[in-house]
Amino acid sequence: MSELMKWFESVETDAPFDSCKVCAHPLAFSESWVVNKHYHRNECMMEYAVCEECRDEISSSFSEESKTAIRAFLENKIDWEQRMLEWMALQNTVERLDRCVACQIPRVLQDGYAISAQFQQDGTLIEGALPLLMCSDCVAKITATLSPHSREVWRDFVARNFEGPGRGDIDFGIF
Repeated sequence: MSELMKWFESVETDAPFDSCKVCAHPLAFSESWVVNKHYHRNECMMEYAVCEECRDEISSSFSEESKTAIRAFLENKIDWEQRMLEWMALQNTVERLDRCVACQIPRVLQDGYAISAQFQQDGTLIEGALPLLMCSDCVAKITATLSPHSREVWRDFVARNFEGPGRGDIDFGIF
């Protein structure tokens, strides 16, 4: 298994994700799914896989204002053309996780970050805008632009799907 794929295995099970965190259906029945992992000081604080159907449902429940704000950040704060050129030149795809996709600060200098990847039905990685790493500071900038309704959608997602105190304080994943 490639070094990159190890990044997107479950820390809890030490194996690839096999079911959607929201609907609990096997991921093999979804056309695609996303894995998101949130780290603080190199410790995985939260991880989950979400099938395409549930991701679309959650994303569609965000307010239009929030969707516009997220799109604006992704379009204006990330030089996608430059990132794609850099990523194509990499020796190893795992190097995409060496620095924040937006501010370019190296992962080793960050207190926290989130990583995301998208997979096909057969478990193969889909390369494009994902996989990526975004530092906690950039995630916080996105979160700060979200409407109260969208923040509540996130808090509800966390409350329904994760145990433990303070989970709703973890900034947005990249759905």
